[in-house]
Amino acid sequence: MTTPRHLSLFVALGLFWGMSPSLYRYWGEAGVAVTHVIVITGLGVGVALALICQWRGIDWWGGRRLQLFGLGCAALMNVPFGLGLWFARHVPPTELALIISTAPIVNYLVALVTRRESATSRRLLAILLGFLSTAILVITREGMLSGEVSWWLVASFLLPVLYAAYNWFAAIWWPPRVHAMAAGVAESIWSGLLALPVLLLFAPPWAAAPISAAAYGSLVFAIAMWTLERIAFFTLIKEKGAVFTVQAVYLATPSAVVIALALYGGADIWLFVSLAVLMAALYLNNTGSAARPA
Repeated sequence: MTTPRHLSLFVALGLFWGMSPSLYRYWGEAGVAVTHVIVITGLGVGVALALICQWRGIDWWGGRRLQLFGLGCAALMNVPFGLGLWFARHVPPTELALIISTAPIVNYLVALVTRRESATSRRLLAILLGFLSTAILVITREGMLSGEVSWWLVASFLLPVLYAAYNWFAAIWWPPRVHAMAAGVAESIWSGLLALPVLLLFAPPWAAAPISAAAYGSLVFAIAMWTLERIAFFTLIKEKGAVFTVQAVYLATPSAVVIALALYGGADIWLFVSLAVLMAALYLNNTGSAARPA
């Protein structure tokens, strides 16, 4: 039974996912270095989750295997996370949100190639619609029809592929009998630690341009939001299962576009056509014969 509590967590999860592309753009406009975002949010979320685990009696250290797993996840996550923060400075957040939202479809394609999933007509159609959605988005951007290609937009399609590699690693190497929140602690802390040497080399705090208090306040907001997002995600996975939880993408995708439009503008009819086709693709990819029991 889906209780009001589950529904509230579900809505919060979708909105949290949808807010991230606009935050990426804000940090770019505010001049916050990419490495500063990764280090501050990574360590912040990791410490917050560790404190919650400690309070709930969950072993968040987990030993050598968990730490190696967290290190691998952090290395694979930092690349698309960092690129996403960089691309957000050159690609409108509405378009970046749609591109990142194709990740579930790319995940299935990777699983199909690696024979971890079997082919079904429903999900193959989802892949075709996903590619159609991205084709509409790319072809109809300003200047594309005249031959002026936005290579930033094209390069941003690396993001769902890199996120798929991260998901593949996490699924294959997940340590047995490890609580998901403990894995979140290890990944988050290692994410910040891995980016720290790069920060000190290329963007040391003592040499960086002054950043407004509002920009750093937004980082504190992101830490709180992503900590709550992890709690909502783990709670729904445990109590309602993966099939229910993944449906939050149906809320996350349109909310990401609406939030970005409200803050930055840039709407046209083709953006909404691409969004509608992508929503159909996500529906086919996550329902019916494609859905699995928890």
